[in-house]
Amino acid sequence: MPLYLGVDVGATWTRAVLVDGHANVINRLKIRTSKNPLADVAEAVAGWKFDSIGVGSIGPMDLRSGWVTNSPNSPARQFPLVEPLKKLGKPVVVANDCVAAVWGEYVFKHGVDNMVYLTLSTGVGVGAVVNGALLLGKDGNAHELGHAVIDFRAGRQCGCGGFGHFEAYIGGANVPKWFREVSGEAMADAAEVFRRYRAGDSKAVEFVNLWLDALAAGIATVVAAYDPELLIVGGSVALNNWDIIIPKLSPRLVKYLGVRPPQILQASFGDDEVAIGAAALAYKTPESLKKFGYPR
Repeated sequence: MPLYLGVDVGATWTRAVLVDGHANVINRLKIRTSKNPLADVAEAVAGWKFDSIGVGSIGPMDLRSGWVTNSPNSPARQFPLVEPLKKLGKPVVVANDCVAAVWGEYVFKHGVDNMVYLTLSTGVGVGAVVNGALLLGKDGNAHELGHAVIDFRAGRQCGCGGFGHFEAYIGGANVPKWFREVSGEAMADAAEVFRRYRAGDSKAVEFVNLWLDALAAGIATVVAAYDPELLIVGGSVALNNWDIIIPKLSPRLVKYLGVRPPQILQASFGDDEVAIGAAALAYKTPESLKKFGYPR
C-alpha cells in the first residue's frame, strides 16, 4: 500500500503526517519551526517508510527554485523546501500551505470544482481551486490574499511591510497590537481577547465586533476574486472561535458581497489540515504543479 509523507511548515510549528491514499493517518510528528525546518523533518522521519513527499509551507515562495523567499512570520524569511529532503531519496512536491490545504479538501473530502480554503491563524492565507484547477500564479503566490488591502487609508502595518492588509487586522499575531490601539489596553494574545469576549468584557466585545467586520470585508474580497461555491475555513483562530465567527459572519458579508455567497464550512482535518493537504499533493499531483517541474 503506497504511503505519503505530508509536511506542514508553519510560522510556529512544523508538522508531518504519514497517510495512505484515503487520508488515514499512520504516524505524525510536531516540532518547533526552525530556520531550516525541512532539514529537521528529514532527520526526524529518516526511519519512516513512504513513497513520496508533499510540502505545504508558509510563503511567499518561488516554486521554480523550491525556496520560501520572504516569510514575514517565520524564524527565517528565506529557507529551502526541496533540497533538505533529497537525502530521503523520494519524489518531492511543494506548494503554499493554503494551496496544499485546499487541494487536500478537494482530493480527499469535497471534490467541489470551485472552492477556497482560508486560514485564520498567526497570519491569513488563501488557496483556491477554480474550475477544477489548482491556482498557482507565476511563482506560486496567486493566493496571497492575506495581503489584500482592505483599508487603503490605514496606518496598520502588516508583518510583510505593507499597510492596510487583511492579515494586519485579522491575523492572530496582529490582534494584540490592534486591540491595544482600539482599547488602550495591553493583551497577551488573540486567545485572551476571545476569552474576555466570552466573559462579556465590554472592550473585548467592541473589539471582536470590529474584528468581525474586518473579517467579513476580507472574505468578501476573497469571494470576489475566486467566486467559490464552497469556502473552507481553518487555522487556530477560526477553529478555536467557530462558535463566535459563524453566527455573526453571514449578516456582515451581505454588506460587502456583490456576488452570491458561498457555503462556509469548517476545515475537515483539524490541526492536520495542511499536512494532509501536502500529502494530497504527493498522492495526486495537480497539473499546474507539474508545469513547475514537480515532483522532483
